[in-house]
Amino acid sequence: MKSEPLIVEPGVGVTVPMGASSLTIKLDAQATGGGLAVLDYDIAPDFLPPQRPHGHSRESQTIYVLQGEIRFDFENRTVDAIEGTVVHIPEGCSFTWRNSTSNRARMLYVFVPGGLEKFFVDVQNIYAEHPGVLPADIAPLVAELWAQYGIFSEGQFRESDEPVD
Repeated sequence: MKSEPLIVEPGVGVTVPMGASSLTIKLDAQATGGGLAVLDYDIAPDFLPPQRPHGHSRESQTIYVLQGEIRFDFENRTVDAIEGTVVHIPEGCSFTWRNSTSNRARMLYVFVPGGLEKFFVDVQNIYAEHPGVLPADIAPLVAELWAQYGIFSEGQFRESDEPVD
């Protein structure tokens, strides 16, 4: 039996709008037999996702910064990752991230194993089903998805914006 390569051309994938940002699923778990998922995350300037430290209980996440600068906060370390930086976050490791610059940024996400990419689609579907509803009012529905996808949250890290490295 011969294996065939998977080729995903530029501009191809499932794009999930996230306000002024967007995430494009280039390879999903179904395409890779569950092995991994690859996502291209285009991040708006000054983008601040919820700053609740969280982690993944089922998969590791490797992030390659393609453009711009992303700040990652871990329990004992803050890293300003510039273009070309790779950040590997093993399962069980809590973190937050943000683009605190006035420039767009892009990250390539690789989840191993695949499956978590569906979380982003499901979150977008919740927002589409509740147009005009404030995020705080939808939070319980998103919290249910966190549990479903094995995303956990732990306390706050620290208040400082000063990078350790």
